[in-house]
Amino acid sequence: MKTSKQFLRVLSVLALSGTLATSLTSVVRADNISDTKDKISSNKSTTSQLLAKIQDQQKTLAKLNNQVSEKINDIDANQKAIASVTKEIAAFDTKITAAQKQVTDRTDVLKKQLVALQKQSSNSISGNVYVDFVLNSKDFSDLISRSMTVNKLSAANKDALDAINEAKQQLSDLRQDKADSKQSLEDKQATLVQQKNDLETLKTNAQKQQDAFNKELEDHKGELAALQAQLSQQTADAAKKAQEDAAKQAAAQAAVAQAAASAAAASASSSSSASSQSSTATSTVTTGSNQGSLIANVQQYLGVPYVWGGTTPAGFDCSGLIYYAAQQAGMSLPRTSQAQSTLGTQVSVSDLQAGDLVFWGGVGSAYHVGIYIGNGQYIHAPAPGQNVTVGNVAYFRPDFGRRI
Repeated sequence: MKTSKQFLRVLSVLALSGTLATSLTSVVRADNISDTKDKISSNKSTTSQLLAKIQDQQKTLAKLNNQVSEKINDIDANQKAIASVTKEIAAFDTKITAAQKQVTDRTDVLKKQLVALQKQSSNSISGNVYVDFVLNSKDFSDLISRSMTVNKLSAANKDALDAINEAKQQLSDLRQDKADSKQSLEDKQATLVQQKNDLETLKTNAQKQQDAFNKELEDHKGELAALQAQLSQQTADAAKKAQEDAAKQAAAQAAVAQAAASAAAASASSSSSASSQSSTATSTVTTGSNQGSLIANVQQYLGVPYVWGGTTPAGFDCSGLIYYAAQQAGMSLPRTSQAQSTLGTQVSVSDLQAGDLVFWGGVGSAYHVGIYIGNGQYIHAPAPGQNVTVGNVAYFRPDFGRRI
């Protein structure tokens, strides 16, 4: 009997040791799983921050693209103004040349008049053609006539030359004004080109930063996938180990119970089994079927390259794509994203429906536009070097929508 009690004590101690060891192992496994979950949580938090940075950077790039586009339009308009002024200067040069020819012609006429007067003056008395012409008068009546003739010729020649020279001076002054205007426009052109170059430098740097953010995001996605796989493995290992430990503990407890029973009693054993039930939930996502002709028109231009100011299938900018697709659908929309952003009724991003226009920026000052096609996606012409493509609000979130 004493030996039996000692045997029972030994079995109880062994069972208790096994339970403690199992508990310690379970705590270690739980700590490992908790650490992995913390890493996953940290990874998701960092990823969310990266997505916010990418959103901001996308908006910065879109604004810069719009500013560069506007600057190119300013440069083109200024170049046309320079060409127009240059043409006007050339016209003034032609008129000035004509005026100079009139002066020359008038001078030639004056010379011929002097020669004619010399021929009518038989004697040169004073050395002045006009004076000699008068002094060689035949009589007093002829003197009066010749004096009047000289006065008329002098006055007529003076008036003609003064008028021509005045006109020539006015033309020269106008030409100088145009030359000054041209110089001002050329200075402005140089400034505009420099501003455009500065904007393109900013855009290049912003694109590099965006690429860095995207790479970091991809790295975090890879890390998250590895952590999730690790968590799944740890959870499976923990479940398997828990089953094994439960089986061992049950066996130890059964041995103690059997030893404590009466020697004459029939041996009894208990076993436990664990079963798990799983249920699956089926969710359905309904998407609107509001894909009218505007969406269909935009979809057919997926892959068309971005072109500054483009409004044809040879190349589109963001507002040009919407403008052209709307024309095909029989809709008359403004040409720019700023004007388009004032149409229809404003809707929040969370309430978007397929066919709504989506905008970045403010109402009346939007710098980018696309069309929502449902499921958090939209079609837009992103930027130079890219093609018309499908975007996602999770990566480049618009500020608002307009339902037209």
